[in-house]
Amino acid sequence: MAWSGAAQTTGQRGRVVILGFDGVAPAIIDEMLECGELPNLSALRKQGQYERLRSTIPPQSPTAWSTFATCTNPGAHGVFDFLRRDPKTYLPGVGFGQAHHAQLATDGSVAKPARFETVRTGTPFWSTADAHGARCKILSMPFCFPPDPLKHGRMFSSLGVPDIRGTTSMFFWMSDAFSSSDLQQSLSGGMRLPLTFSGSKATVKVPGARDITKTRAAYMEVPIDIIVDRKAHRVTLDVQGQHAELGVHQWSDWFVWTFPVSAQFTVQAISRFYVLEAAEHVHVYMNCLQFHPDEPYITFTTPKEYSRELRERYGLYKTIGWVFDTHALRQDALTEDAFLEDVEQTMSWRQRLTLDEMAQADWDLLVSVFTATDRVAHLFWHYRDPGHPLYDEEKARAYGRALENAYVKMDTIVGEVMHRLAEKDLLLVISDHGFNSFRRGFNVNTWLIREGYLAVTGQSDPQSAFNEEAYLRGYDWKRTRAYALGLGSIYLNLTGREGQGIVSPEDAEPLMEELRGKLKGVKDPQTQEFAIKDIYTRNVYKGASMTHAPDLELGYTFNYQSTKSTVKGAAPREVFEPNMDKWSGDHVASDVEISSGILFANQKLAPDPAIIDLGSTVLDYLGIPIPDWHEGKSLV
Repeated sequence: MAWSGAAQTTGQRGRVVILGFDGVAPAIIDEMLECGELPNLSALRKQGQYERLRSTIPPQSPTAWSTFATCTNPGAHGVFDFLRRDPKTYLPGVGFGQAHHAQLATDGSVAKPARFETVRTGTPFWSTADAHGARCKILSMPFCFPPDPLKHGRMFSSLGVPDIRGTTSMFFWMSDAFSSSDLQQSLSGGMRLPLTFSGSKATVKVPGARDITKTRAAYMEVPIDIIVDRKAHRVTLDVQGQHAELGVHQWSDWFVWTFPVSAQFTVQAISRFYVLEAAEHVHVYMNCLQFHPDEPYITFTTPKEYSRELRERYGLYKTIGWVFDTHALRQDALTEDAFLEDVEQTMSWRQRLTLDEMAQADWDLLVSVFTATDRVAHLFWHYRDPGHPLYDEEKARAYGRALENAYVKMDTIVGEVMHRLAEKDLLLVISDHGFNSFRRGFNVNTWLIREGYLAVTGQSDPQSAFNEEAYLRGYDWKRTRAYALGLGSIYLNLTGREGQGIVSPEDAEPLMEELRGKLKGVKDPQTQEFAIKDIYTRNVYKGASMTHAPDLELGYTFNYQSTKSTVKGAAPREVFEPNMDKWSGDHVASDVEISSGILFANQKLAPDPAIIDLGSTVLDYLGIPIPDWHEGKSLV
């Protein structure tokens, strides 16, 4: 599909290409440039410039990419965290949107298709460009789902696209080493499915598409037959008449799943398998059930037919937004080698897509984003940081340069794009934020309890009270003035806003300043280091979407983040704890001053760039008036 007859913009200098690489650490880039390991980025720096790119408060991907898209601060676009709570009920939900399942009519036909409701407000700069006739290709764009209805272009949404269950990504781990007492055993981001072999064969049922004929949450099941040859270390899989024989450490091709919800409505999905072990025990990993690109449960491309066009061009491909299964690696359902093999395959696929779309020459703006750099940093940082509690010297020799290898791949992609630029094209290579080690966790709610700001139901002594219930359950709101939820957010229990608020509006500002002062002085008793570099009040935001803004946003210093318990609203016994999770590098609540991204350009740009400036820069370069709601400046 091409748009050769689309109206052209007037006054443009040339075309614009933006290559986004999520979460690139500038300090590592500096070292690799110095060592000559990134020749294409080095050439780009000499041709134009290389700068730190200021991120957002907080420097989280949903927040930063939403600011990139809308050219506004979080107070305007409304995305502050991966989680947002309902202040009336204190119940948390996803911070960037929610999937809604299809609804059926009485005859079994679809009365209301499945949809995704985003919380982000504002107009992306590519929609503004499209309205002026510019032809835009927006590829693998994070947290821009559903895709925007472009008249002259195409769009492929990425982060935010759920699986067919409506979750971020639910993997399945099948093994005869699991207890057969429970048919299904949930774990973070996935599900264990016990296998019981009769001879060489086991059958297990995978819960897939939501059974929307039921009033309560239920999922339709499809059986998998698994036949093992333990001597040959091979497994044969049979799913709805599709077969695959795999050896250990081998990926399958795509399987197509069919879930007949009613006589008139069928949901299709795709997934792949990986065999970890086929000897004494059988371990088989299956990635999440993703939308079939021919008939997606929820449309994730513009135009809708583009997803089918890509399948016709390349075969089946990943459609899930959370494209790398980080949960599976953290739970040991995948090995490091399998994860990195998938990283290479996925980056290469998206590289091919980018170059193919670029070669068609039917575009004025092309944006393509890669998230592997962020995921590898999250999960492999402990192999490159001798000070991390999970550091393993032997494994560091094997995986200590996994992140650098991802940056080398990034450099290769940049070089391929550079060779295809026309003379006046502007190329920007960006990351939305940087990265730091995550060695120690701060239990924010535990600290709030110890300082008398948060009360636990049935526990009167703040020096010993704790609460292991997740999602803000178990607190005495009539005795609570402040609480934490999410990656770095603190909220006041405000009268008139929270359902059981006790803090009056006139006391809010003094309380925020009191908390801010105390938190900046918090020291880790084990390291004697200050945990927090700075704390920001909600006054750093402005706009029409301030309803869900946190009252305080933590800015951690190097090596510190909120614990996973804090993210869920719980309060363990200890204020500090070592991070024993493979999720060992992070940025989500690091202070913005130590979390800059990168900006390479093939032309000289204005100094001190910020991610909020990039959309205005693009429009200016294309000769399109910058809307008055843009908060960033043009860099050209």
